[in-house]
Amino acid sequence: MNKGQKFVLSVMLGALGNVLGFSSLELLTLIHPQIALDLSHIGTFLSAGMLGPIYGGLTGIIVSISPYIRFGLQGAYGPLFGLLIFPGKALTGIFSSILMRKIRPFTAIVIGYVPESIFTYLTMAIWAPVFIPGISQYVTETVILMVLLKAWAEILVLAAVTEPLLRNLCKKHLIECYCECR
Repeated sequence: MNKGQKFVLSVMLGALGNVLGFSSLELLTLIHPQIALDLSHIGTFLSAGMLGPIYGGLTGIIVSISPYIRFGLQGAYGPLFGLLIFPGKALTGIFSSILMRKIRPFTAIVIGYVPESIFTYLTMAIWAPVFIPGISQYVTETVILMVLLKAWAEILVLAAVTEPLLRNLCKKHLIECYCECR
């Protein structure tokens, strides 16, 4: 597959992630209005496994559109603070893909989410008072931990769904995969 084809597939997987993201973000808002189900990373993980770290990161950026609109533009984070969603999701695409070269996708996805999780915690704990001073008192440790707990539950589900999808796509040679799907 050439770079142009990989780019197009990355964009298509990003679109898939955004469709799932927009759909899931509207289905469930948990205890707090800034905590909602977000299944957009499915596109990131498929891209990371099939195309490698560059395209996994690119797709991570693309799938950030739906949570950016929900939490940044429409939500309390605002457009500037909401932009920090983009690098976090890109980190997951890059790290998950690098790890998928060595370990099975489920484990790679779970470990690959650690950098985004740390980034999210630091972003909310340190940068919220700078970017959203009017509401930063509501971004408490409890809210941050609930965001991360919800995110980790999503990652576990998405990892469990992604591994068999990648395995089937790669084994049937529907696409030449970057990862070693065992």
